[in-house]
Amino acid sequence: MIAALSLPRLVFGTGSLSQLTAELLELGVHRPLLISDRGLKRAGIVDKVLAAMPAHTSTFLDVPENPTTGGADAALQYYRTNDADGVVALGGGSVLDSAKFVAALAHLRVEARSLVGKPELIVQLAPLVAIPTTLGTGSESSPVAALHIEIGGTALGTRSHLLVPKVALCDPDLARTLPRRLIAATGIDALSHCIEGFFAEPENSFIDALALDGIARVFDSLHAALASDGDAARTSLMAAAYAGGIAINKGLGPAHAVALACSDQELHHGTLIAVALPAAVSLVTPHLPHKAARLAAALGARDSAEVAIMLRKLTAAVGLPHSLKHAGYHGEVQALTDRLIVSPFNRTSPYVPSAVEYRQMAVELLA
Repeated sequence: MIAALSLPRLVFGTGSLSQLTAELLELGVHRPLLISDRGLKRAGIVDKVLAAMPAHTSTFLDVPENPTTGGADAALQYYRTNDADGVVALGGGSVLDSAKFVAALAHLRVEARSLVGKPELIVQLAPLVAIPTTLGTGSESSPVAALHIEIGGTALGTRSHLLVPKVALCDPDLARTLPRRLIAATGIDALSHCIEGFFAEPENSFIDALALDGIARVFDSLHAALASDGDAARTSLMAAAYAGGIAINKGLGPAHAVALACSDQELHHGTLIAVALPAAVSLVTPHLPHKAARLAAALGARDSAEVAIMLRKLTAAVGLPHSLKHAGYHGEVQALTDRLIVSPFNRTSPYVPSAVEYRQMAVELLA
């Protein structure tokens, strides 16, 4: 099986927001709907982007922090009421994933919940420009979108090459107001996409090279991006996030199985990933010695065991939790184990942990 790859047109770099109107015109969009959230409105980012958009732009700002099908349906109604002809998504993964659903639903007569997990229903996407304001989601370049059907339920994903945005506009200036905790969490999320995508099979030299570059960028730049003058570091992390979104084309693994299994308690996805990633790497690398050696070499580590140690040190240094309990997650070992055993990410993981291994992982993470 060969990993198919669809890519958006990439407009990247400081000041690239100035190209937004030209990109919309290139797509034939004259009445875009800007989808974002209230936090970015308060931070002044929404107004900054609106100033770079056509006069006939409508806005929808009520995307919940953990995106829901109801939120996507509300945005779709706004799209239709305002006779929009394209979507601009401004935000992190919640906004970008919601906007992907809106763009897909624009050509369908079903509600968002009917599209969850059913990529075969997607016929085409309304023109979609994705503008990330975090440094890790990768949704601007990935073929995946995930929503919660109900608040408090687990997130469910839909995967299709048609969900890749037409344009990814990545301007690091828009991440200047990102809180430190989100820089840390989204940066580790980008790292996880690159690592698990790199290990996923089959091998793809193009994707693997991007993933290794992204991994090195996160290790080199995450600390500096937390500083107030970390413009160059934020640019590097935004490149890593984009690479991670591409790596998702190959698949993900146990770290994302944990994050999905624990997505029912309103915890940030990147925080859950930070907890799970070192343990996931420790589980997978013994079964892929060639790739484990390449990863270690890219990071200047002696072996994969040292890579796991480096991961733990990195997440601790940027203030992220070391356990699910520390993160605020409340759960039982057997319930978590059961969800991990049936995780959809087992289909793309190059090594699927046994029930015993998943149980031991759950014990360690919940300690």
